[in-house]
Amino acid sequence: MKYRTAFIRLAQSAICGVLLLSSALTIGFFTPRRWNTAQSCSDHPYQIYVEGDAMHVNLIMPVDNGVYDWQKFLNLEKIGSDTHENYRYLKMGWGDRIWYTEVPDWQSMNVFDIARVLFKPGNASVMYVQGYAERPQELRCVGVDREQYLAFVKFVQNSFDRDAQGNVIHLKDGAATTDGFYAATGQYSALRTCNSWSAEALDAAGINTPLWSALAPAVMRQLPN
Repeated sequence: MKYRTAFIRLAQSAICGVLLLSSALTIGFFTPRRWNTAQSCSDHPYQIYVEGDAMHVNLIMPVDNGVYDWQKFLNLEKIGSDTHENYRYLKMGWGDRIWYTEVPDWQSMNVFDIARVLFKPGNASVMYVQGYAERPQELRCVGVDREQYLAFVKFVQNSFDRDAQGNVIHLKDGAATTDGFYAATGQYSALRTCNSWSAEALDAAGINTPLWSALAPAVMRQLPN
């Protein structure tokens, strides 16, 4: 009887813990870090574009918007295997290095990959960069001022790892001819995902983000349509 009572109490405590965690995550999913009105692109001189689906959030910015030129930071001729494209926009994302560079698609993920990403601490990270001649379609647009945009740029730049000379480290070309991977700072885990990074970059620019940003829909719902 004593062991049964202890087991019941342990089970009740576990259930309560799961319910509390679920409640906290749900609140964090819907609650913004700021309560300011979403920034309209038409009311601000500079734009940050956001691409998101059910799984992943990417950030898109102009190569040169008059306040910062990304050609000062990245050699656009060496992003991917195509060295002749005239890029006007860049898409960037941060994530688990093995997942990004070695797993071709979601269908190829196996239980060992998922377990490593979720439960192994200290996974190496990578920056993904893709160039575009024209701005991609179906993006969310957020307007910012000069100071906000430069804060966003600084955060993204600090996400790239550097060599001893201070240069970014290109790891490999991507699957497309216009994309590639770079060494990144920070470690990927279930507590800091690719979507968390995107939310942190937007937050650096004063843009609304959720308290809990591990899931893409949580980030996207805080942005203007």
